[in-house]
Amino acid sequence: MLAHQQRSANSGERTRLACWRKRPAFVNFESLKDCFGEPPKPAREPRALPRTVYSVVVGLYVLLISHSFAAEVIPPTPKAYFNDYANVVSKEAASGFNEQLAQFERETSDQVVVAVFPKMQSDSDIADYTQRVAQAWGVGQKDRRNGVVLFVFIQDRKMFIQVGYGLEGALPDATAFDITERHIKPLFRTGGYEAGLATGIDLICKAIRGEYTGSGKTVAERKGGAGVFGLLPFITFIIVLIIISRLFRKLGGYGYSSRRSGPVFIPSGGGWSSGGGSGGGFSGFGGGGGSFGGGGAGSSW
Repeated sequence: MLAHQQRSANSGERTRLACWRKRPAFVNFESLKDCFGEPPKPAREPRALPRTVYSVVVGLYVLLISHSFAAEVIPPTPKAYFNDYANVVSKEAASGFNEQLAQFERETSDQVVVAVFPKMQSDSDIADYTQRVAQAWGVGQKDRRNGVVLFVFIQDRKMFIQVGYGLEGALPDATAFDITERHIKPLFRTGGYEAGLATGIDLICKAIRGEYTGSGKTVAERKGGAGVFGLLPFITFIIVLIIISRLFRKLGGYGYSSRRSGPVFIPSGGGWSSGGGSGGGFSGFGGGGGSFGGGGAGSSW
């Protein structure tokens, strides 16, 4: 019996060796199958998520993203340099701050904007949110990127100074933090919002003055001047009417006759204004296309 088993084993070994000696130049899978049996089956791929589960996951992700975007509001570009949406200062003080900042742009070309809101309309960090707002407003000249925005959120008791690329050297983060922490914050804590804002504006202007030279006009005034040139044809027409009117008066006044085509009426009682305000020398703000890279600092009180 043992001899028979030994002969069977030797016979199987000889068969395997014969298969290897006689293998063709190309691989014959059928012959290999006879020699070695069935090849091992590849491992099964991991089972994919059911389509329903996948749809639910994607839906939740989209809902989360849309909710985060809906929770943030970027305010429209302001029409003034000083904007008190929380009504914490008097109208006289707000007008004075606005004219001060408009004159500062005329002298330096730097645009400094102040925005006081009741609360922050975003779930983001105040630094990230205010950077997006300042960027959307385009504060500062496009080529110089010399804009600064002081944001104040009364109910959140937070403030932040956003500094444009071109003024980060004159107003670094340490200086911005010093202004908010050591000078504005103590006044805000006692309810002195007007005094705190006045102090902040003065210190910001002192820090950045001298970096650039102004042209004597703000961005809004330059844009308004370009609009006046577009009115030249109409102004010329008015002048011609005035001349014709005076000629008729020398001829005997207005009247109907066979020699006259009729009366000429000259508009009166009105006038042209420079625009951008509600009278009283109001200076409007116009963004110059500045950009922000995250420079600045803030405080809480």
